[in-house]
Amino acid sequence: MDSSTSFTEALIHIIASDMPMILALIFGGCCSNVFALEVLVTDAPKSGQLITFGQFLFVAVEGLRNQIIWGKYGPKLKPTVVPLSNWLFLVTMFFIVSVLNNLALGYNISVPLHIIFRSGGLIVNMILGALILKKRYSIGQITGVIFVTAGVVWATLDNASAHTENNPGSTTEFFTGIFLLLIAMILSAGMGLFQEVTYKKYGKQWREGLFYTHFLAIPFFLLFYKDLSNQIVAYNKSPLMPIPALMDQVPFLGYLCDILPPALLEILQSMQMRKLWAFLLMNMLTQYVCIAGVNRMTSVATSLTLNLVLNLRKFSSLMFSIIYFKNDFGFGAKMGSLLVFAGTLIYTHAGLKANSNPTTITTNADPKQPQQQARIPSKKSN
Repeated sequence: MDSSTSFTEALIHIIASDMPMILALIFGGCCSNVFALEVLVTDAPKSGQLITFGQFLFVAVEGLRNQIIWGKYGPKLKPTVVPLSNWLFLVTMFFIVSVLNNLALGYNISVPLHIIFRSGGLIVNMILGALILKKRYSIGQITGVIFVTAGVVWATLDNASAHTENNPGSTTEFFTGIFLLLIAMILSAGMGLFQEVTYKKYGKQWREGLFYTHFLAIPFFLLFYKDLSNQIVAYNKSPLMPIPALMDQVPFLGYLCDILPPALLEILQSMQMRKLWAFLLMNMLTQYVCIAGVNRMTSVATSLTLNLVLNLRKFSSLMFSIIYFKNDFGFGAKMGSLLVFAGTLIYTHAGLKANSNPTTITTNADPKQPQQQARIPSKKSN
């Protein structure tokens, strides 16, 4: 079977079986997550640590149900398949990457540029894979990575130029944010390779990995205790709003107020919540929905189908952020985003041919999508 036939079959598989429900989880959860994140970083740009903490805490608490067993003296954690030393290394890297990515949003980095830049990890992962694991890549894969890298560079330079013209004093902050994203990209690529080696040795323990990469990271947040306290104070000062008013700020959700029974609407009107806490809760819940959708897809779809869907989801989030929030996005940024999208599709298509060639060893070189090797979903589905 040639690659074009497989590519077509992957598209057909997307609309087959229980895919509509899975796609609703992935697109609805991940795109809503980007919306909530944009609201948070717009109103409180320096709240990256609190957002990360909320996400880690929610996933860790939810994951307990799969990791607790009842022993002679009560509940206890299951014995791990992968040694804890491996998890500790991965969780340290994962924590640093997550914090750096969220911190970058507080340095004049727009959400669209954030999405594009993090797609540039392909080339870093490819270089490290070739140097450390002696991987070989096809011409098509290399071409796809070049497209992605060119798109990231073009979009970044376009945004840097716009920041320099509109906010001369913010140039230093902007490049600080880019530096944070660059460090996170390199660490994420290294983490992905270590994760790949770990799962090849111990099997695809994605549930165990998902739990421990969040659970073991929670004590790390003590390092940011002062920042978290300041961010909590800022969140507590956000406007106190009725639930229907908060719903009205979310695309499509506001229409529910028009069809709810008057009695229920009156009850909701009497309930109030701080705006930023409400959107942080939304961010946590929608990220979990996104993760659930990705996990479901890994169990029923091929890696090609998963790659196609995740690429389309990322592009949809980018377009939503640009259009709905009217983000400043010049010609260079638009062309850069198209190059990134085209490059990821070229890389995916080339991966089919490479996988059919026994002399070529390939890897999913996107550090944001380790679930294709390890079946453990990424944390920030922005």
